Amino acid sequence: MPNKKQARQGDVFFEVVTSLPKKDQLKRKNDPILAYGEVTGHSHKIMSPPMSEVESYVDKSGDIFVKSDQPITVGHDEHDTITLDPGQLYCITIQREYDPAAAEKERRVSD
Repeated sequence: MPNKKQARQGDVFFEVVTSLPKKDQLKRKNDPILAYGEVTGHSHKIMSPPMSEVESYVDKSGDIFVKSDQPITVGHDEHDTITLDPGQLYCITIQREYDPAAAEKERRVSD
C-alpha cells in the first residue's frame, strides 16, 4: 500500500501531520461522522475500524485528527471510498471558501 500524504473526498481534505495541537485545544471525538452534507443529508463517515480502535480528536476550529494502527476506511454515498494509511496521524478539514463581499468572509463549503 503506498504511503498517502494527502487525500480528498469531495469537500473533505485529509493530510498527514506530524503532531497534534496542544491537548488543551483538543476534545475527544467518539462518533464516526467527519462531516455532514447540509444539502444532501449524506455524511463522510469512518466505516472501519470501529471508533474504539481509532484515536480521534477535534480542535476548536473544527479540524479533526485521526490515527489508527489499522487502515481507516472513509465512506460517503456520492464519493468513492478512501483508505487512510495505518500508523499515520491525519488532520481532516472541510474546504473553505472566501467571499470578500460577504459579512462572513471565510466559510466552510456546503456539501
